[in-house]
Order: sequence, then C-alpha cells, then structure tokens
Amino acid sequence: MPIPPQIPQREVLEAVVRATHVSFLGRQVDMTWLVAFVDELTRRGATQSLDEVVTDFIRIIYTSPEAQTRLLSALGGRGIEDVIAPGLAARPSPLACIGVGCSPRVAGMLKRGGLRRWAGPFDWMTIPAEAVRDAIVDDCAGLLMAAEYEAIPAEERPIGSEGHLCRHARLSELYGPTIFHRYDPSEPAGYASLERACLRFREALRGLHGKLLLQLVEEDDRSLPTFEDTADMLERSARGAILVTVALVPGPPSGPFPEIELTQTRGVHRYLRARVLSEPAGTSFPDPLDEIVLLRGALAAPQITSM
Repeated sequence: MPIPPQIPQREVLEAVVRATHVSFLGRQVDMTWLVAFVDELTRRGATQSLDEVVTDFIRIIYTSPEAQTRLLSALGGRGIEDVIAPGLAARPSPLACIGVGCSPRVAGMLKRGGLRRWAGPFDWMTIPAEAVRDAIVDDCAGLLMAAEYEAIPAEERPIGSEGHLCRHARLSELYGPTIFHRYDPSEPAGYASLERACLRFREALRGLHGKLLLQLVEEDDRSLPTFEDTADMLERSARGAILVTVALVPGPPSGPFPEIELTQTRGVHRYLRARVLSEPAGTSFPDPLDEIVLLRGALAAPQITSM
C-alpha cells in the first residue's frame, strides 16, 4: 500500500480550529476568525511543536467565557450536582461525603455537587493536613482550645476578602496558616458553631455507615507522609471511613482537560494527584470542569484497587 501524502500543516490547523469551535462553542467558526487563528497558530508553529500549539489553542477556547457559559447551560442551570449524582448512585453501597480540609474549596465543591449534608469542623477553613490528622487523633480537642484563637484585625485581612476572621495560633505555628473564614471561634457564637461541627464529626467517625473523607492539598514533600499517617489513624479510630486526599500538582495539565490519577493506596484509603485548568479562587475553581473531574475521581477512587 502506498504511503499517503502528508497533510499540510495549515490544513491540520484549520481542522483543529473548526473542530474546537464545534465541540466547545457549538457553532461554526467565523471565516475571518478562522484565517486569523490559523495564521497565528502557524506563526507559533515556527518555534513550538504542533502538540504545544494545538493544546494551547484548545485550552484558550475551552476556558473562554462563551465556552464556560455553554457548559453551565448544558448542566441545566443547577451547577454540577446532576453530573456528580450518577457517580454516587453507581457505588455498590451508600457513602456519606465529609470534607476534611485543607481549603474552603472542599466544602464548596461538596455543596455544589449536592454531597454536603451537614457542617463539619474543617469547612470554610484554611488548615494544613497535619492539623487535620491531629484533630482526628485527639477528637478535635486541640482545634477547640479557645486560648489559641487570635482574632485577625480587619486591616490585616486580604483586600476584598470576607474571610480570614481568626487564626489558631498553636496549629499555625506548628504546621502553617490555620485560618477560620466563615465564623470566628474567638467569639461565643462562632465557638458554639465550631463545637457543634466537631460533635457531628466525632459522631460520624464512630458511626457504622460508610463515609468518604475528602481532602484537597497543595502537594509538597509532606503531603504523602501525612496522608499515610492520617489513614493509619483512621484505621484505629474510625468505622467505615475512607480517606481520599487529592494533591494538586503545580502546572497545567498536558492536554486541554483536567488530569487526575491514583498514586498511592493505604488499605482502603487513596491518594490522588491532579492537575487542573484554573487557578483556585475563594471557595471554588473558576472552571466547573475542574470540580467535576475532582469529585468524580474522588468518588471512583475507593473502587480502584491497582495503579
């Protein structure tokens, strides 16, 4: 069989531009923009590989406001809950999802995914994974030490932030910033809220029902050892608990979509590494696809037995 002639690069780029618009924007590309896009990609191709040029272009189109608006519309206006629900329903047994830090985005993701049923002590907090581990060990006694709370003056809070109300001095000194954002436990009402949340968490860990403890961390050299320590503590002190730690790896994914993979198992517990499309902001990821991939990956991880 004769070798087919190589397709000219300009035709390849034109096909990429057309397909990307149809796939992500649901429409044909305007001819004027088609020519402009292909010219620009051809120029970039002089100094970059074809893979790099195509991947960057797909990412630009996918993350555009038009593509994001279309994605949210496709989700039925209800956010990501409808996309997450089938994954939870497909599990062989019921599973409650509980956020265990280490940033406010965990509670935000669970809430938008329809998975957050009650307020936990680590919701809406910035808290290192080591501090979460200690709270599991001592039944949240250290987290509830009122003498360690330091209210953060308004002038010391980040500009435009509605959080950063109070810090836990001891845990911040030991492990890094431990900050309360939604309520201030240095005040009576805030402390009562935290105390109720800790009580719910203790009862959940002792309950017989299955529960997935979801944790989101910025990966560093302590992330994996802390995951292993926490998993070992849960084996000794909790019933039916599965810890899923998702470690965010610096840098964008290699392609136009979020990436997530199982890296380590510790009994029933799972450590995942992920690269996302958007920089986290507040309690969410600007790109809803990031949250969909992270939540679906976390729900599926306990059923994966090999890497």
